[in-house]
Amino acid sequence: MTKAFFFFLLLAIISCSSKQESKVTLAVAANMQHAMENLINEFESTYNIKVEASSSSSGILTTQIRQGAPFDIFLSADLNHPNLLYAEGLASSPEVYAKGKLILWTVKNDITLDLGINSLLDSGIKKIAIANAETAPYGFAAAQSLEVSGLKERLNTKLIIGESISQVNQYIQSENVDIGFTSQSVLYSTYLSYPGTWIAVPDTLYSPILQGIVLLNHGKKENLSNSKQFYKFMFSERAKEILSNYGYNVSQ
Repeated sequence: MTKAFFFFLLLAIISCSSKQESKVTLAVAANMQHAMENLINEFESTYNIKVEASSSSSGILTTQIRQGAPFDIFLSADLNHPNLLYAEGLASSPEVYAKGKLILWTVKNDITLDLGINSLLDSGIKKIAIANAETAPYGFAAAQSLEVSGLKERLNTKLIIGESISQVNQYIQSENVDIGFTSQSVLYSTYLSYPGTWIAVPDTLYSPILQGIVLLNHGKKENLSNSKQFYKFMFSERAKEILSNYGYNVSQ
Protein backbone atom coordinates (compact mmCIF):
# COMPACT_ATOMS: atom_id res chain seq x y z
CA MET A 1 0.00 0.00 0.00
CA THR A 2 2.87 2.33 0.77
CA LYS A 3 4.44 1.56 -2.60
CA ALA A 4 1.14 2.28 -4.35
CA PHE A 5 0.84 5.58 -2.51
CA PHE A 6 4.30 6.70 -3.56
CA PHE A 7 3.66 5.51 -7.12
CA PHE A 8 0.55 7.68 -7.45
CA LEU A 9 2.33 10.57 -5.72
CA LEU A 10 5.11 10.30 -8.28
CA LEU A 11 2.57 10.29 -11.12
CA ALA A 12 0.93 13.41 -9.67
CA ILE A 13 4.28 15.20 -9.45
CA ILE A 14 5.15 14.24 -13.03
CA SER A 15 1.70 15.33 -14.19
CA CYS A 16 2.00 18.72 -12.47
CA SER A 17 5.49 19.19 -13.83
CA SER A 18 4.30 18.32 -17.33
CA LYS A 19 1.46 20.81 -17.10
CA GLN A 20 3.82 23.49 -15.88
CA GLU A 21 6.23 22.83 -18.73
CA SER A 22 3.50 23.11 -21.37
CA LYS A 23 2.27 26.56 -20.37
CA VAL A 24 3.42 30.16 -20.68
CA THR A 25 1.99 33.05 -18.69
CA LEU A 26 1.70 36.54 -20.14
CA ALA A 27 1.17 40.04 -18.77
CA VAL A 28 -0.53 41.87 -21.64
CA ALA A 29 -1.21 45.58 -22.05
CA ALA A 30 -4.94 46.31 -22.36
CA ASN A 31 -4.73 47.60 -25.94
CA MET A 32 -3.51 44.15 -27.03
CA GLN A 33 -6.44 42.28 -25.53
CA HIS A 34 -8.30 41.51 -28.76
CA ALA A 35 -5.27 40.85 -30.96
CA MET A 36 -3.81 38.62 -28.25
CA GLU A 37 -6.78 36.25 -28.40
CA ASN A 38 -5.96 35.60 -32.04
CA LEU A 39 -2.23 35.33 -31.35
CA ILE A 40 -2.80 32.85 -28.53
CA ASN A 41 -5.04 30.66 -30.67
CA GLU A 42 -2.39 30.59 -33.39
CA PHE A 43 0.43 29.85 -30.95
CA GLU A 44 -1.40 27.10 -29.06
CA SER A 45 -2.47 25.30 -32.23
CA THR A 46 1.04 25.51 -33.70
CA TYR A 47 3.18 24.62 -30.67
CA ASN A 48 0.77 22.76 -28.38
CA ILE A 49 1.76 25.04 -25.50
CA LYS A 50 -1.03 26.57 -23.41
CA VAL A 51 -1.06 30.31 -22.81
CA GLU A 52 -2.55 32.18 -19.85
CA ALA A 53 -2.82 35.95 -20.20
CA SER A 54 -3.66 38.71 -17.73
CA SER A 55 -4.56 42.12 -19.14
CA SER A 56 -4.39 45.58 -17.58
CA SER A 57 -2.62 48.89 -18.08
CA SER A 58 1.14 48.66 -18.54
CA GLY A 59 1.74 50.58 -15.31
CA ILE A 60 -0.44 48.29 -13.20
CA LEU A 61 1.16 45.18 -14.72
CA THR A 62 4.61 46.62 -13.99
CA THR A 63 3.65 47.05 -10.34
CA GLN A 64 2.40 43.46 -10.20
CA ILE A 65 5.65 42.19 -11.72
CA ARG A 66 7.68 44.17 -9.18
CA GLN A 67 5.61 42.56 -6.43
CA GLY A 68 6.47 39.09 -7.68
CA ALA A 69 3.57 38.13 -9.95
CA PRO A 70 4.68 34.91 -11.75
CA PHE A 71 4.48 36.14 -15.35
CA ASP A 72 6.89 34.73 -17.91
CA ILE A 73 6.60 37.50 -20.53
CA PHE A 74 5.44 41.12 -20.43
CA LEU A 75 3.95 42.73 -23.55
CA SER A 76 3.72 46.41 -22.76
CA ALA A 77 2.08 49.28 -24.64
CA ASP A 78 5.34 51.24 -24.48
CA LEU A 79 9.08 50.86 -23.97
CA ASN A 80 9.26 52.88 -20.78
CA HIS A 81 7.80 50.26 -18.43
CA PRO A 82 9.85 47.35 -19.85
CA ASN A 83 12.98 49.53 -19.66
CA LEU A 84 12.30 50.21 -15.98
CA LEU A 85 12.02 46.47 -15.29
CA TYR A 86 15.21 45.84 -17.25
CA ALA A 87 17.05 48.53 -15.27
CA GLU A 88 15.88 46.91 -12.04
CA GLY A 89 17.18 43.49 -13.12
CA LEU A 90 13.71 41.99 -13.46
CA ALA A 91 13.61 41.49 -17.22
CA SER A 92 15.57 41.10 -20.43
CA SER A 93 16.40 44.07 -22.64
CA PRO A 94 13.17 45.19 -24.37
CA GLU A 95 12.45 44.79 -28.06
CA VAL A 96 9.72 46.53 -30.05
CA TYR A 97 7.10 44.11 -31.36
CA ALA A 98 4.58 46.66 -32.70
CA LYS A 99 3.81 50.34 -33.10
CA GLY A 100 0.37 51.43 -31.92
CA LYS A 101 -2.03 53.98 -33.36
CA LEU A 102 -4.16 56.42 -31.37
CA ILE A 103 -7.69 57.24 -32.51
CA LEU A 104 -10.74 59.23 -31.43
CA TRP A 105 -13.80 56.98 -31.36
CA THR A 106 -17.51 57.45 -30.75
CA VAL A 107 -20.58 55.25 -31.19
CA LYS A 108 -23.01 58.16 -30.93
CA ASN A 109 -24.71 58.94 -34.23
CA ASP A 110 -25.09 62.67 -33.56
CA ILE A 111 -21.35 63.32 -33.24
CA THR A 112 -19.31 64.22 -36.30
CA LEU A 113 -15.52 64.36 -36.52
CA ASP A 114 -15.17 66.53 -39.61
CA LEU A 115 -12.86 68.97 -37.82
CA GLY A 116 -10.43 66.30 -36.64
CA ILE A 117 -9.27 66.63 -33.06
CA ASN A 118 -10.85 70.09 -32.93
CA SER A 119 -14.22 68.35 -33.14
CA LEU A 120 -13.80 67.84 -29.39
CA LEU A 121 -14.66 71.53 -28.95
CA ASP A 122 -18.24 70.89 -30.11
CA SER A 123 -20.65 71.97 -27.35
CA GLY A 124 -22.54 68.68 -27.76
CA ILE A 125 -19.54 66.74 -26.47
CA LYS A 126 -19.76 66.72 -22.68
CA LYS A 127 -17.63 63.73 -21.69
CA ILE A 128 -14.35 62.56 -23.23
CA ALA A 129 -12.78 59.29 -22.08
CA ILE A 130 -9.02 59.05 -21.72
CA ALA A 131 -6.89 56.38 -20.06
CA ASN A 132 -4.80 57.29 -17.01
CA ALA A 133 -1.69 58.95 -18.41
CA GLU A 134 0.40 57.80 -15.43
CA THR A 135 -0.19 54.08 -15.97
CA ALA A 136 -1.51 53.67 -19.54
CA PRO A 137 0.74 54.60 -22.50
CA TYR A 138 -2.23 55.32 -24.76
CA GLY A 139 -3.52 57.67 -22.08
CA PHE A 140 -0.14 59.38 -22.06
CA ALA A 141 -0.29 59.73 -25.86
CA ALA A 142 -3.80 61.15 -25.63
CA ALA A 143 -2.73 63.68 -22.99
CA GLN A 144 0.19 64.66 -25.23
CA SER A 145 -2.19 65.16 -28.15
CA LEU A 146 -4.39 67.50 -26.13
CA GLU A 147 -1.36 69.43 -24.91
CA VAL A 148 0.30 69.81 -28.31
CA SER A 149 -2.96 70.74 -30.04
CA GLY A 150 -3.64 73.44 -27.43
CA LEU A 151 -6.89 71.84 -26.28
CA LYS A 152 -5.95 70.59 -22.84
CA GLU A 153 -7.05 73.59 -20.77
CA ARG A 154 -10.29 73.99 -22.70
CA LEU A 155 -11.28 70.34 -22.33
CA ASN A 156 -9.90 69.46 -18.88
CA THR A 157 -13.29 69.49 -17.15
CA LYS A 158 -14.75 67.11 -19.74
CA LEU A 159 -12.17 64.37 -19.30
CA ILE A 160 -13.26 61.06 -17.79
CA ILE A 161 -10.27 58.98 -16.69
CA GLY A 162 -10.25 55.23 -17.25
CA GLU A 163 -7.87 52.83 -15.55
CA SER A 164 -6.87 51.33 -18.89
CA ILE A 165 -7.75 51.35 -22.58
CA SER A 166 -10.16 48.47 -21.90
CA GLN A 167 -12.11 50.65 -19.47
CA VAL A 168 -12.07 53.56 -21.93
CA ASN A 169 -13.54 51.25 -24.57
CA GLN A 170 -16.26 50.19 -22.14
CA TYR A 171 -17.13 53.82 -21.45
CA ILE A 172 -17.38 54.54 -25.17
CA GLN A 173 -19.38 51.44 -26.11
CA SER A 174 -21.82 51.88 -23.24
CA GLU A 175 -22.21 55.58 -24.18
CA ASN A 176 -21.28 56.65 -20.67
CA VAL A 177 -19.08 59.15 -22.51
CA ASP A 178 -19.59 60.88 -25.84
CA ILE A 179 -16.20 60.04 -27.28
CA GLY A 180 -12.78 58.78 -26.25
CA PHE A 181 -9.12 58.33 -27.12
CA THR A 182 -8.25 54.68 -27.67
CA SER A 183 -6.18 52.20 -29.64
CA GLN A 184 -7.10 51.57 -33.26
CA SER A 185 -6.98 47.84 -32.53
CA VAL A 186 -10.43 47.95 -30.86
CA LEU A 187 -12.04 48.51 -34.27
CA TYR A 188 -11.03 45.00 -35.34
CA SER A 189 -12.47 43.20 -32.34
CA THR A 190 -14.80 40.32 -33.20
CA TYR A 191 -16.98 41.43 -30.27
CA LEU A 192 -17.62 44.88 -31.72
CA SER A 193 -21.25 45.05 -32.85
CA TYR A 194 -21.15 48.63 -34.14
CA PRO A 195 -17.97 50.37 -35.35
CA GLY A 196 -19.32 53.88 -34.85
CA THR A 197 -17.27 56.82 -36.12
CA TRP A 198 -13.54 57.28 -35.68
CA ILE A 199 -10.57 59.28 -36.89
CA ALA A 200 -6.85 58.73 -36.48
CA VAL A 201 -5.18 61.24 -34.18
CA PRO A 202 -2.32 62.81 -36.19
CA ASP A 203 0.91 61.13 -35.12
CA THR A 204 2.58 64.55 -35.07
CA LEU A 205 0.67 65.23 -31.84
CA TYR A 206 2.16 62.40 -29.77
CA SER A 207 5.36 60.43 -29.37
CA PRO A 208 5.48 57.11 -31.25
CA ILE A 209 3.73 54.34 -29.33
CA LEU A 210 6.49 51.74 -29.46
CA GLN A 211 5.24 48.60 -27.74
CA GLY A 212 7.94 46.56 -26.01
CA ILE A 213 8.22 42.92 -25.03
CA VAL A 214 10.50 41.45 -22.36
CA LEU A 215 11.28 38.02 -20.97
CA LEU A 216 10.77 38.26 -17.22
CA ASN A 217 12.88 36.61 -14.53
CA HIS A 218 10.19 34.05 -13.77
CA GLY A 219 10.17 33.01 -17.41
CA LYS A 220 13.96 32.85 -17.53
CA LYS A 221 14.31 30.81 -14.33
CA GLU A 222 11.18 28.63 -14.25
CA ASN A 223 9.92 28.31 -17.81
CA LEU A 224 12.69 29.22 -20.22
CA SER A 225 11.94 26.88 -23.13
CA ASN A 226 8.25 27.76 -23.47
CA SER A 227 8.86 31.43 -22.76
CA LYS A 228 11.50 31.70 -25.46
CA GLN A 229 9.20 29.91 -27.88
CA PHE A 230 6.42 32.46 -27.39
CA TYR A 231 8.88 35.37 -27.44
CA LYS A 232 10.24 34.15 -30.77
CA PHE A 233 6.71 33.62 -32.09
CA MET A 234 5.88 37.30 -31.52
CA PHE A 235 8.42 38.21 -34.20
CA SER A 236 7.30 35.56 -36.68
CA GLU A 237 5.67 36.47 -39.98
CA ARG A 238 2.38 34.96 -38.82
CA ALA A 239 2.32 37.06 -35.64
CA LYS A 240 3.18 40.17 -37.65
CA GLU A 241 0.32 39.40 -40.02
CA ILE A 242 -2.13 39.12 -37.11
CA LEU A 243 -0.87 42.34 -35.52
CA SER A 244 -1.15 44.15 -38.84
CA ASN A 245 -4.73 42.92 -39.18
CA TYR A 246 -5.48 44.60 -35.87
CA GLY A 247 -4.18 47.96 -37.00
CA TYR A 248 -0.65 47.79 -35.62
CA ASN A 249 2.42 48.87 -37.56
CA VAL A 250 4.99 46.06 -37.56
CA SER A 251 7.37 47.41 -40.17
CA GLN A 252 9.74 49.15 -37.75
